Amino acid sequence: MPLQSVNFQALLEPKFRKIFFEAYSEVPEQYSKVFNVKKSTKAKEYDYHVSGTGVWEEKQPSGPIAEDTIEHGQEVTYIHKSYAKMISVERELADDDQYNVIDKLPRSLGRGCRVTVEETAAAIINNGFSSNGYDGVPLFSASHPLLRGGTASNLLTGADLSDSSLKLAIAAMRTNTLTQEGFKMQANAKQLVVHPDNEFTALTLINSSQTAGTANNDKNVIKDRLSVVVLDYLDDSDAWFLRDPRLSETNFFWRVKPEFKSTEIFDNMVAKYRGYCRFSVGYSDWRGWIGNPGEA
Repeated sequence: MPLQSVNFQALLEPKFRKIFFEAYSEVPEQYSKVFNVKKSTKAKEYDYHVSGTGVWEEKQPSGPIAEDTIEHGQEVTYIHKSYAKMISVERELADDDQYNVIDKLPRSLGRGCRVTVEETAAAIINNGFSSNGYDGVPLFSASHPLLRGGTASNLLTGADLSDSSLKLAIAAMRTNTLTQEGFKMQANAKQLVVHPDNEFTALTLINSSQTAGTANNDKNVIKDRLSVVVLDYLDDSDAWFLRDPRLSETNFFWRVKPEFKSTEIFDNMVAKYRGYCRFSVGYSDWRGWIGNPGEA
């Protein structure tokens, strides 16, 4: 059916919508591998920190039970932000397009949305060595304050990814990840998160039968212990991270998932198509992560 001025926007919308969402999903998501993806129905989301109890004390026969106090800590707020982009298609372009030029517009729109999501999520990790979080220090810090006193660390000094540095990081996560009361949480790294430049180094370390990077025949004791997660939008090619998904509180809240809508400006026969989404991303706790910025 020929395009009519009263329906060309309506005829194009289903096709454009399909192209938009195909472009958004053309490669697997990366952010969802290291963020807990949740749905939000409120304007903001909140998390709170409180301490638990200390170690138990021996109770004497007929004696009272020792009562402990709860320390109130920091509040974490997730504020959803809106993201949008619009394109316009003139009637004449729709009439005369012989090279599928207008198909590229919704495809670009979908890809732009996907990049926005991935970049915004990756920024939490990229800024994790420099931007202060809910507890007054960065996500990766050697001095996270504990509510019952003292500090804890999930930061390692700069060392490029290697067999020895990876083993040190695995041990440090188990030793240094403490509760608000100072107890060991028995963190157990399950993911090795790297920049694309470190992908093959990481895979070699995890999958080699013998110890990688050496001339001896020692068995690779970390073989298959970790899964490798490559994040294309990490900024620093030297930085690398360990994550325990059981403890990790890096969170991504969808308030409105990506949507695609259209309208027609009747007077000048221009169809407008827009994409929109709303989300927030951040972290409620540093536990479950350990970071190493690599060598300077």
